[in-house]
Amino acid sequence: MLVVLMALVLSVGECVAQTQPQGVQVVGKVLRVPDNEDVLKRTIDSESPYWLPRLLGLYLSGGEGLTDEAYHYLYYGYAYSEAYKPLEPLPAEEKVLGAMEVVMQEPTTDNMQRVIDYGLQVMERDPFSPKNLNFLAYAYGSLGDTLNERRCFDRLNKVLATIERSGSGVKENSPMHVLSFSHAADLIYARGQQIKRREVVSRTAEFIFLDTKDALGNQGYYFDFSRIYWTKPDVQEAPKEKRGWTLNNIPIK
Repeated sequence: MLVVLMALVLSVGECVAQTQPQGVQVVGKVLRVPDNEDVLKRTIDSESPYWLPRLLGLYLSGGEGLTDEAYHYLYYGYAYSEAYKPLEPLPAEEKVLGAMEVVMQEPTTDNMQRVIDYGLQVMERDPFSPKNLNFLAYAYGSLGDTLNERRCFDRLNKVLATIERSGSGVKENSPMHVLSFSHAADLIYARGQQIKRREVVSRTAEFIFLDTKDALGNQGYYFDFSRIYWTKPDVQEAPKEKRGWTLNNIPIK
């Protein structure tokens, strides 16, 4: 089973363990800023190797063989999918969070299976949630299913790497692009950093302040959240920070 450490966060910035998934930080990364016109053109063309239904099918079946380029079109192309409804309530998300809290106290086979069942329901609406992929990897590994454990960790790391390559994040004119506020937070946590506060700095971007400067001396990072509001939402949502149990630094709550 892959190494997975559980940690109870006693307070913001105080963590018992500081373990993160391998392959999360891209050193000397080559930026791949999403070109919306290009992404749409390639992901709606059934003759294209980046046709979204094909990529999504491969991803949901395990993701083996998907290149970095494929992940780029898959992640950002999903914003054009009818299934992409980032501001609508996702009941399965609350269920998987509740199941993980139970697992913290009673890590039984039945409880682990509930995490998987609810996690797969979340995948139907938010297939790229790093937090959810993290939960699934942990549950699969705990049940001895190393194949699906590795598949989930691989998808987790590649989703985070895709986001990281979308912008430097250190300047407002070069933000990292996300499909959800939670994806931005999960990337910060997966790097082993804690969030001090979040500020919306424009109609399309927010700045996430780190609790302490990172190894590169950055106080925080810019994220473009514009895709969340491409369609008029029925419910408004703002960036939120929740703390509680964590898995690989990514909070459960």
